[in-house]
Amino acid sequence: MSSLGAPNIIFLASLALGQPGAERAARTAGVSRDYLHETANRLSRGRCPSPSCFSQPSPPSSFSRSSRVLSRAVTPRAFTRKEQVKGKQKPGTLILLRHGESHWNPNNTFTGWADPDMTPNGCAEIRRAARLLLERGLRPEVVYTSRLKRSIRSAWILLKEMNLMYRPVHKEYQLNERMYGALTGMSKSQIALTFGEELVQQWRRSLDVRPPSLDERHPYWPGKEKKYDDLPRDIIPKTESLRDTMARAVPLYEEKIVEDLKSGKDVLVVAHYNSLRGLVKHIDQIDSDNIKKVEIPTGIPFVYDFDDQMRPIRSNFSSLNSMSGSYLATREVTMAALARERELSNEIPGFTDSNLMTPVLRAIWSLQKEREFLKVFDGEDEGAVEDNAEGDLNVTATTGSNADLGIEGPLLIIMRHGKTEFNKLGLFTGWEDVSLSVEGREEARRSGELLAKYSVEFDEVHTSCLSRAIETAWIAMEELDAFWVPVKTSWRLNERMYGKLTGLSKKLISQIHGEAQFKRWRRGFDERPPPVDAFSPYYPGNDQRYVETITDLPISLWQTLIRSLEAGRFLKARRMPRTESLKDCMKRTTPYFKNNILKNLNEGKNILVVSSENAIRGLLMELCDISTADITSVEIPTGLPMLYDIKSRSIKMLDDGNFKGDPLKRYNYGSKPELLFKSYPLVPRPTERKEQQPTVAVTPKSEERIALKVSGGAEIIVPAARAD
Repeated sequence: MSSLGAPNIIFLASLALGQPGAERAARTAGVSRDYLHETANRLSRGRCPSPSCFSQPSPPSSFSRSSRVLSRAVTPRAFTRKEQVKGKQKPGTLILLRHGESHWNPNNTFTGWADPDMTPNGCAEIRRAARLLLERGLRPEVVYTSRLKRSIRSAWILLKEMNLMYRPVHKEYQLNERMYGALTGMSKSQIALTFGEELVQQWRRSLDVRPPSLDERHPYWPGKEKKYDDLPRDIIPKTESLRDTMARAVPLYEEKIVEDLKSGKDVLVVAHYNSLRGLVKHIDQIDSDNIKKVEIPTGIPFVYDFDDQMRPIRSNFSSLNSMSGSYLATREVTMAALARERELSNEIPGFTDSNLMTPVLRAIWSLQKEREFLKVFDGEDEGAVEDNAEGDLNVTATTGSNADLGIEGPLLIIMRHGKTEFNKLGLFTGWEDVSLSVEGREEARRSGELLAKYSVEFDEVHTSCLSRAIETAWIAMEELDAFWVPVKTSWRLNERMYGKLTGLSKKLISQIHGEAQFKRWRRGFDERPPPVDAFSPYYPGNDQRYVETITDLPISLWQTLIRSLEAGRFLKARRMPRTESLKDCMKRTTPYFKNNILKNLNEGKNILVVSSENAIRGLLMELCDISTADITSVEIPTGLPMLYDIKSRSIKMLDDGNFKGDPLKRYNYGSKPELLFKSYPLVPRPTERKEQQPTVAVTPKSEERIALKVSGGAEIIVPAARAD
């Protein structure tokens, strides 16, 4: 008997993955079920099938034909677009999406860098946009947004709808809406009634005309917001024309977005009317006259494809001759949306001009009103906004987000994701990507509210690649009104891989294997559950998110061979975990903490870590000096923020005001909570501390710093404690 050929291995891999129709095709090819399953099992154990392995005669040639047909049928849509590329990497697709309707859009208010949230209708627009992308088979691999919540929330909704929450999201100020200066927050119709339609339309539609500048004392001055703390003061604009908006958006496009496109990645840009118009003008080289005709409706994706020279490929559908891309909505829906945008652009909603004025009178009247408007915002009427700049010069030891927590130095909050349906049913979850339950979302919301009560401000968030952790972080950030905070995802913060236990009932496993074995698998330090095989749907190598994101594991030669044959092209496959003990889990979480989180803590950044129970247990072993014998007694409740106290090397809970009696009995931290809480477990509420502890002022020159040791020799640098 001859050994199996490549097409047969393709078929066996498809069968082992449980693809529909595989066994029917096998019967058509005259191959027995037992033969296929035995071969698949040997392949999963890394053994290449040979003639001596089987008594089944060599499959007929129809087997190879069936396998080729099946291989094409089961190839995921995400791969087929890439497989069309031969030789040189084809550029990725660029998807431009204007955020959904915000609360200020229906009011016809100049928004600019102000940060209103989206309406329910705007959220529905983005969900429809996600379905349009799914229909086209587009799965963005990199996402860019502005730092404004209407843009970021749009990206969140779309990624959740497409089950792509783990994709990297870059929040760049360069994609912010045009800065409308002193017009920010004002009604378009009221300004037109007061100062004339012609002047307002120049501010809205001209390429070079700038509105009056925004005073730094204005309530909408963005320089007061933490989201722009990393920008030099002179970078934050006080007013902008469309050309100014392009001047900041286009360099970001050329330096970052184009590089992602050249590498073959599909890129989604969720931004605003004027920043997107600037990108369209640059990509299609539209002149100054025609750019006025370009409209970007909310919630309808606009797609560009490029040739090898990064020139846009003209689509079959384009409402404007100057634009190469295509809208993904139907022609009727798109044309209606464009007509509505043109109407809003050419007329000011709610404004009706008087026909009694002659052209000369209207010109003189407009000039007079323009001078009156500029006079108001040139600082001549300073009584309108209170100037509190001098109060910001006082520096105290407990300023900023840490003051209400009663600690100095960097802030580390660790939180387990909210409850899932698997948690409620008592199922082993591991790397299975289940969503938050209704209760889990409520837990995340309450956690965000609690952090807000303590005035916590984060500089960055770290989560696993699992949607339950990412969504928990999103909801908490929403309650903190901190959409702009970078969220960094890593597989190294994933839950422990439970192998063949994944998806199974814990009670069932306990009954079958006994309570002692169940506890060793579930809570033991170095006991691994039975591993899954490489063709199991629970194996990470069969999940596209890990194929794309895991780049720091060794290559598996056998998996590379099998998967390359199946795909008909070279695919690099890594040796991903098929089962893990807590010890294995720590081998990936601890280095990530030391190389990423600890590094940023040393830079003084406040950090939130949202992960799963065993990843957190492994971190707390290091941070709280818990032994391998004692860690079996520790459990972590869902959806509860825990403050890590660097000095006492222990954790504390934030007091929500509902604790009665022993606070450690309210939540399940296992049989030995004292391993985590080495002193009084509650952080006093901010109102209580303000009454009890006066703030001590210090000067920057007198501030001393100390280094605190962390297991493994690493250090966290914090301000030294001061005695009165």
